[in-house]
Amino acid sequence: MRYQLKPITQDNWREAANLSVAENQKNLIEENRDSLLEAAYDRSLQWTPIGLYVDHKMVGFAMIGAENTTERSIWFDRFMIDYRHQKQGYGHALFRAVLNYLKDHYRQVDTIYLSVHKENLKAFPFYESFGFTHTNEEDSKNGELIMQCTITRN
Repeated sequence: MRYQLKPITQDNWREAANLSVAENQKNLIEENRDSLLEAAYDRSLQWTPIGLYVDHKMVGFAMIGAENTTERSIWFDRFMIDYRHQKQGYGHALFRAVLNYLKDHYRQVDTIYLSVHKENLKAFPFYESFGFTHTNEEDSKNGELIMQCTITRN
């Protein structure tokens, strides 16, 4: 299987906008349409939306940004796998691919942040398996719990 990350462009934004999580996950993550609008119009945080591909087919979506050069940090703000492609191991492989992308393309960043809805109990062990730990802080904008990971490079 071949995993790829591709920027969201005028050629693939509709495909990304039409991806969706399972019905029981919809209250746990923003819709991709909202994320794409945020990336287009909230320019201050320089959000980068990314299509997640398996064998040239988009199966998921991620968004990174809000880089803080003073704190040497960045936000891994969105991550989702379309409900039609869940439970096939793509989530682990593609999450790792985005982490590797962050390590390779943001060499000045040492810390990656993400936030998780309190009710998203399956997400905590998933993120912990990649080295994320709880900061014991809440995101004041949405009440989500903040997790962080320190980047290790060879």
